[in-house]
Amino acid sequence: MKLFKFLLLVFFLAVTVPAYNPLVAEEEKWHLAYKTDGIDVYRRVAEGSKFIEFKAIGDLRGTMSEYVSVILNTDEHSDWAPRCLEAKNIEKINDQDVIIYSVYAGVWPTADRDYAAKMSITSKPGISTVRVDVERVEPPDTLPVATDRVHIPRLKSSWIFKQITQDITHVELCALVDPGGWVPAWLVNLGYRKVPYQFLKNLEAQVAKRLKHTSTMTATSIIPY
Repeated sequence: MKLFKFLLLVFFLAVTVPAYNPLVAEEEKWHLAYKTDGIDVYRRVAEGSKFIEFKAIGDLRGTMSEYVSVILNTDEHSDWAPRCLEAKNIEKINDQDVIIYSVYAGVWPTADRDYAAKMSITSKPGISTVRVDVERVEPPDTLPVATDRVHIPRLKSSWIFKQITQDITHVELCALVDPGGWVPAWLVNLGYRKVPYQFLKNLEAQVAKRLKHTSTMTATSIIPY
């Protein structure tokens, strides 16, 4: 059972199925896997991959700017992303694109996983939607390589944020990940049950934590002496 927990390490990543069922190539449309706490999780077979692609959708508390801020604050990922041990920016390309490096904990007997990826933000003036894409790239030569980690060979994910009311943001996470290593695809797909939900709930909790901290700091700053 401990082995199943390993699948939480797949960042941005993880696919959900309520129970293991053989997947067939014809399943190219999104299928609702389950829904809970206002979050819907879908899955589908990705073309050219033996791993499931997932999409998690929910209307979460907080403003769009707060959610985008948490996602773009790479150093903060280890505070909320399931099993994230380390995350950091390693190269700024421009104001919209940055190369990041992330490490996720394995569960015995599996090794930790890591990857380098380009994180890109897209927004348009006058449109209350922001998209953040994350796609694996080859790590720069300047990045030290840890031999005790498995390098994730494929990762592609996207976050979409849309402000729907003053205090509610529509959040969508879509991702396809090949964790690499010896773990068989069917076991990876089986273990993806709860991960998408956890990413959205953890993200919402992190936004709430930041807001609480900001409110406390503001209240403290106005206390008269």
